[in-house]
Amino acid sequence: MALLVFLFAGFIILYNLIINLTNLSNIVEYCFETGSLDDYWDLFYKACISRRAIYSSIIAAVIGFLTFIIIAPFVIIKGIVLGKKVAYDISSGAIFKYENYNLLNTKFAYTNIAQLGIDRFESTATGNLAVDLPLIMAYIEQACDTNGIKIKQQLMQYYDLVNEMQVQVPLIIETGEKVFPVYLIYTEQHKESFQKIGPLLKENHFENAIYFSILDINA
Repeated sequence: MALLVFLFAGFIILYNLIINLTNLSNIVEYCFETGSLDDYWDLFYKACISRRAIYSSIIAAVIGFLTFIIIAPFVIIKGIVLGKKVAYDISSGAIFKYENYNLLNTKFAYTNIAQLGIDRFESTATGNLAVDLPLIMAYIEQACDTNGIKIKQQLMQYYDLVNEMQVQVPLIIETGEKVFPVYLIYTEQHKESFQKIGPLLKENHFENAIYFSILDINA
């Protein structure tokens, strides 16, 4: 009887340990993907520590600590490399970094939306991409319907260019065989990035990039 109890307890500990190790593996993978250890212990505590499985949790904690020591240098190096890549992508226009700029009484006063075949309009700029972009999309949709222009709009699309650069475009508008990339410009960095990425997109069979900007894009 005592042997059966011992075997059952051992099975439970082993079962919980396997679950903890699986969770730990997912945490390690996440750290390498993000290039950061910031969330390691928080995720570990939530996924691998349980008061109901104290023995397997203790074993997992030891393994988790040793794993942290082993992966830390590699994740830090990955984070440095990733940080440099992100900085390059931002400067080259491959990606646009948007923050919440909290704008008041501001409009996108500069735009070349007329090349889509609709009248120019000035949309309100709140500084929040999640608010401003859907508002612009709604204006465009309504104007295109009025002018009998059929369009398809897609958010945050990725494209591989012929020079092996991957770009993220905030908004893509398709009309027939024409594809228009659309960018929102809030800062001087956005302006510089737009001026760099526009010609590259044109070389990759996109139409002229459309912009909605609070800054004079040509100044």
